Amino acid sequence: GLFASLDRGRTWVDIRNNLPRVSVRGIKIQPQYNDLVIGTHGVGAWSLDNVQPLVELADAMQQEVHLFDIREATDWESWNRDSSLGRSTFQGQNPQEGAYIDFFLAEAPTRESTGASIRITDAQGRLVRELTDLPASPGVNRAVWNLTWTGADPVPGGRSGSSGTPVAPGTYTATLSVNGQELSKSFQVRGDPALQTSQADYEARTEAVLRSQEIQSDLNQMIGSVVDLRDQAETLQRVIQGKDLPNEDEIGAQILAATEALDALENVLRRPPPSMGYRIYPRLSEQLSFATRGISQAQARPTVGQLQVISELEAEVRAARAEHQSIIDGPISALNRLLQGQGRILMRGGR
Repeated sequence: GLFASLDRGRTWVDIRNNLPRVSVRGIKIQPQYNDLVIGTHGVGAWSLDNVQPLVELADAMQQEVHLFDIREATDWESWNRDSSLGRSTFQGQNPQEGAYIDFFLAEAPTRESTGASIRITDAQGRLVRELTDLPASPGVNRAVWNLTWTGADPVPGGRSGSSGTPVAPGTYTATLSVNGQELSKSFQVRGDPALQTSQADYEARTEAVLRSQEIQSDLNQMIGSVVDLRDQAETLQRVIQGKDLPNEDEIGAQILAATEALDALENVLRRPPPSMGYRIYPRLSEQLSFATRGISQAQARPTVGQLQVISELEAEVRAARAEHQSIIDGPISALNRLLQGQGRILMRGGR
């Protein structure tokens, strides 16, 4: 087994985690990453990733909340070749990629608090990512930041806080908020050391993808507005039926004109839901997503062609925004005038 002492050998605690009861024949600290690596009899090698919490634990246990030192994180360029290998090779489970943010709690988060959360900021103080509603319990807890910015704003009603572009190498700060306390630690992020990517290239990648995410956020808000306006128009159609309004036919015709215009615009903005199937050609949202992914997934400067695609898509989104406004100023406004207080379509969810 594997045991550790926090009081210079007077008492010992079991730290096996998922290690079975086997004979341990060798114990080493991997110096670069501070991992504990052991060799066993009959099972193989086993590692405990980042033992810094063990180093600081005796002092941490004297406090209500403690944020451990954060080791340097690496944005690895991932690849694999596990196809068709059968039993010709053996490989273990890789550690989770990202920055390991470990903290100690003497007590579980209080009901009055919102649980544990971590804010990541860059050297300029900009908010990069926020990890909220983290599972936390008394003892040592670990959160892993995947080294990315927050992604584009979702279509209203969608999932927020998604991952965006990987960050550039540099200094970052993690701020832990739990049980009414805030503690911060700075740490380093580096690119894959096997690559020859310069800092300027990394920053150019970040700038390009953040620009693309702004365009995607605008596009997503527009999609939300289109869906909302159409839903209101269709609800209004059902509401006015049977009211015997003197201009009911004219109102119905204007509702039809508005919904047809909104349907046509949505067909420019995104694939019709559900958006699966190779026969459904990509619209602006999918094209922008493909271009953004191509830039963010490589640790390299964006190509001239990639930047040109982003610029062209940005122009098309501006044109779609103008069309969106023309629908509001045209058939939607005309419909509201015809209603004369019998109802109204409200402008929500757009810029």
